[in-house]
Amino acid sequence: MELIKLKVKAKASKGTEANLIINSFIEACTKLDTNLIEPLLNEEQYFEEKNKWKFLAFLKGQFAAAKGKGCDRTILGRGKCEMCVIGHDTYEFFGADRKIRFSYIIEEKDGEIKDIYNCNASSGWFKKE
Repeated sequence: MELIKLKVKAKASKGTEANLIINSFIEACTKLDTNLIEPLLNEEQYFEEKNKWKFLAFLKGQFAAAKGKGCDRTILGRGKCEMCVIGHDTYEFFGADRKIRFSYIIEEKDGEIKDIYNCNASSGWFKKE
């Protein structure tokens, strides 16, 4: 299991800009298009020892895997982390077949985005078919 943390531009991580980042990230995940979030990420920041481009490549890989299972877009759901950050709210992305494809935690504090984590132990992974 790999935890990926995404740091965002400090000046863009508060208030209206934070909402733009969250909404753009969710839109990128639902439309399976990294181009929607790429301009908002800071090149100098690293996430779990991955730079902006390695993170985007990882995200693009998740999108390709979802597309390989027949998704042309995903459906947003909500869940809870059941391992690394137990109980934290997650954003879960499902295919039309209602199977989870990937999930993320968007960590906020006092209206500021602190991190965005890939979550491989969100509750949606454990739902019985």
